[in-house]
Amino acid sequence: MLKRTVNKLSFIASLILLSVLFVSATTFAAPPDTEKVKTITVTVEHKNQSMVPPLDKDDFVVYENGVKQDILSVVPAVGENAPLNLAVVVQENLPQVNSELKALQKFITGLPNGSQVMVVYLDGNFVKVLQNFTGDLDKAGRSLRVVSGFSGTPSSPYLSLIDVMKKFNGKEMGRNEILFISNGIDSLEGFSGSPRSNLYLGQAIKAAQKENITIFSLFAPSRIPHRAFTVSLGQDALAYLSEQTGGEAFFSGLSGFVTFDAPLAEFKNLLNKQYVIAYRSTTSDDSYREVKVKTDYSNLKINTVKGYKAK
Repeated sequence: MLKRTVNKLSFIASLILLSVLFVSATTFAAPPDTEKVKTITVTVEHKNQSMVPPLDKDDFVVYENGVKQDILSVVPAVGENAPLNLAVVVQENLPQVNSELKALQKFITGLPNGSQVMVVYLDGNFVKVLQNFTGDLDKAGRSLRVVSGFSGTPSSPYLSLIDVMKKFNGKEMGRNEILFISNGIDSLEGFSGSPRSNLYLGQAIKAAQKENITIFSLFAPSRIPHRAFTVSLGQDALAYLSEQTGGEAFFSGLSGFVTFDAPLAEFKNLLNKQYVIAYRSTTSDDSYREVKVKTDYSNLKINTVKGYKAK
């Protein structure tokens, strides 16, 4: 009886030992895969306002933290190859929006087939979705409305913008972008300091970089006049937001554009000059990853996300 028990225990011990050896061998034989596929949107402009030549995979070089990455694919933003998912975000208390509703509607309905549009208004720190993402561009255009009056409650358009970006959840296909119509003023953070020191602006940039959302800003003055310094601070914040996320900011002096026709036409033109690049990231840690995209064409300007924090 004792001999049978000892044999049984020896058998169990052998199984445990084999299991440990198997797990160890498997662990060493298959190291964790630190390479991840990253997708970015780039906008290519000719420095002399000339036509941009067709570009392909061999024309781009992507770097992460100074290390060249392996480009998997480059898709031009034409047709349905790289569909546009666009959120039109309008800040309340911008009276010029009321006279530019037709221009905004025309812009939305003139987007390429396959585009998805969401219309959102920011009322202080609250997000009001007037139209969820839809491929019915006429419906999206009709959802635009006049802006509401002034609210004295301190608010941050960038804090609200973070909530807007959460609504892109699940849209992995194509280009995720925002047209942000705002005065750029953050009364919740205060009216002093550089854009780099604005807490909520920094959080919005990090969220956009992480989710690969490109933000284009269109400045419009608020209903209540502000000092020139305050207006300039708002514009600087919008410019920094767009620069860091690969977009562009549209300004025309402290009083804004006479109409939105020119900036909307420029924005639409830029949308036609975009590419979606997928590459294999070899950065193994979860630190901030600086991104640079280059091309051999010295007369081309490339805008893209300046970096991102790994998910």
